[in-house]
Amino acid sequence: MSLTMLVQNMDDWCGTPAPGRPPRPPWLRDILTAVVLAEISANMSGADEGRSLYLAAARLYETAAEKVALNPQPLPPLKE
Repeated sequence: MSLTMLVQNMDDWCGTPAPGRPPRPPWLRDILTAVVLAEISANMSGADEGRSLYLAAARLYETAAEKVALNPQPLPPLKE
């Protein structure tokens, strides 16, 4: 039996994924989006729009952090 066939049989039996990069966690996109939105809200000229964008980013971040962290930390407060 060749090494390739042996590894193939082991993968079929164990159900292990093929080697390579591990898959990205599903919550990573939400956390990165929330951080970018919070940064954008800090640079907005309108105070109301910036605050509402920051609050949306905070909600998105909190829901994603609940899935991941045992002790989720909030986003830094919005500077006024």
